[in-house]
Amino acid sequence: MGAGTLTAAYAFEVSPRQEAGFVGGAIALGAGLQTALDRTFDRSRLGSAPSVNLLVDENSPGRDHPVRDVALSVAFTAGDQSAAVESLANRLGQSMDNRSKASLLMATLHQTASTSTRRLILWTFPQQEVFNLRLAGGHARLELLDAFNRESSLRKAAMLEGPNQATGMLTARVLDLQSTATERAVADLWIVKFLQARLQMSDTEGTMLLARSLRAAHSRTKDDSVLQEQINAAIGALRTSNQPRWSIDSVAQTFLSGAAAESFLSHSRPEERGAAFALDLERFDHLIQYKRFRLRNGIIVSAPFVEIGDAGGVTIFEDADGRRLQAEGVIEEEEVRTRG
Repeated sequence: MGAGTLTAAYAFEVSPRQEAGFVGGAIALGAGLQTALDRTFDRSRLGSAPSVNLLVDENSPGRDHPVRDVALSVAFTAGDQSAAVESLANRLGQSMDNRSKASLLMATLHQTASTSTRRLILWTFPQQEVFNLRLAGGHARLELLDAFNRESSLRKAAMLEGPNQATGMLTARVLDLQSTATERAVADLWIVKFLQARLQMSDTEGTMLLARSLRAAHSRTKDDSVLQEQINAAIGALRTSNQPRWSIDSVAQTFLSGAAAESFLSHSRPEERGAAFALDLERFDHLIQYKRFRLRNGIIVSAPFVEIGDAGGVTIFEDADGRRLQAEGVIEEEEVRTRG
């Protein structure tokens, strides 16, 4: 599908804390570049990536923002915008620390179906050493080259799209595979420092992602009762928690560990995991199908991921004494535990 018709492209080589002039500028357009960018765009799934809100200056008439201002200029001002993009290269260099690899910053402008909007994508491709094999005169020659890898797991991207007006380009779609790194400085480089933005996720989206991640983790750990008990306990704790907002990261850190945490986190994109949301408990229960019953005789029955009814193995019915529960199934494992 691609990002749309490529109408302009700029690229600069950026090193951490770079103070010297930047090498780069406008790039000649061609079918090869369009094809390569379309392929990268589709593989990255940037079009459906998480959104961030740009932290604009609400007190300024034009909602000033260092990245948005450049995006609007590149998208809607005729002529060479290399100087504007170079200011972003300088901003990226100042956001990086000395542990970061040199990167290629690309700004690509695309025309979509709407004639009133423009789409600007900012890409960073890290520099990596690659081998180049050449054959000449019957001899093979292997060269070590520095190249910018557009499929690297360290790449980042931001897509800003909108009209040339006050409400245009106030949000961006982001790709940042390091956004949940243990080192906070690394995690914050792209979204916080460079884009000056905050990740957004609605309560509905967050609740649905959380439920899907828990269900997927439960399925992946079906052969390990200890891991599944962690996941079941997390579900129960979430339902009774008074914490106002959660994130995928905070759920993993609070309730899960080891392989259970890994299974849970593997179902979400790295850049999604830090977004905070309020848990919609009614929706969560509907998606999880979690039920917990305390019987009059003191027995507690928890039934996560089980439909209530004959097909699910748990049946609720009424008689003269009140509502009753009946559960039936084949015992796969039996444990006797003491409290300690």
